[in-house]
Amino acid sequence: MHLARKKEDKLKDELKSRFLYKDDLDSLYLLLSVIESQYRCNTLRPKYSCTKRAYNAMGKFFIDREDVDEIKAAGVKILNDDLSRLEFAIYLEAYSLGYEDLHSVNMAENYILTKIPGEDIKGKKKLLHTYKDKETRQVKKCIVDNLNEYKDFEENTEVLVRKFFDKIIKDKIYYLNKYLDKQLIFRFDGVNTYIVEERFITLKELELLFDKLLKTYMRSIKFLSKEAIWYGVNDRVLSRY
Repeated sequence: MHLARKKEDKLKDELKSRFLYKDDLDSLYLLLSVIESQYRCNTLRPKYSCTKRAYNAMGKFFIDREDVDEIKAAGVKILNDDLSRLEFAIYLEAYSLGYEDLHSVNMAENYILTKIPGEDIKGKKKLLHTYKDKETRQVKKCIVDNLNEYKDFEENTEVLVRKFFDKIIKDKIYYLNKYLDKQLIFRFDGVNTYIVEERFITLKELELLFDKLLKTYMRSIKFLSKEAIWYGVNDRVLSRY
């Protein structure tokens, strides 16, 4: 049983790597099939909040430029698939971590039963997945922070994000000018009207932008991971009824 599980975990890692770095959709479909055969999944639907926050950070970074909307649109065009792929892969791993941690699932179940009678759980699609009351937030934080493998997962996630940004995202950021359609713009200084061309983004600005996006994405993915773990824990409790 243990050997079979190790083989299955190795297969999931290989599929995730092919999906992430080769954009292999067949690997994604197979990975989802493996996960769905293991779990009763209701919530494998990330909202891609990390990707959206990265674009917002890009907009704020260039807020003083007249072509900020064009830059942001170019960023979405060249980065969306990659950032979304990374977010989905990490979401799946965090969800699995929560689903498989029986100690955390047992703790959550004991708490959930103080909120929802056992006979009312069967047939539900969600339990305390999105509850925001103070007590539930505290229980959620306690469960996630004390998860057996959480520290290792957090460290591995940070390594993965940095590696992915260096290998996939960096070159696309540094070539951002290539995707901008430079146009002539009119400027009025109160006396005269001038026609000037929008300036290109400097290398220094691109370097700072890369660092900004990495920091924003890293912060967001850590929050998302905790949400995914909590969803996995809740779904495992649901599967018992």
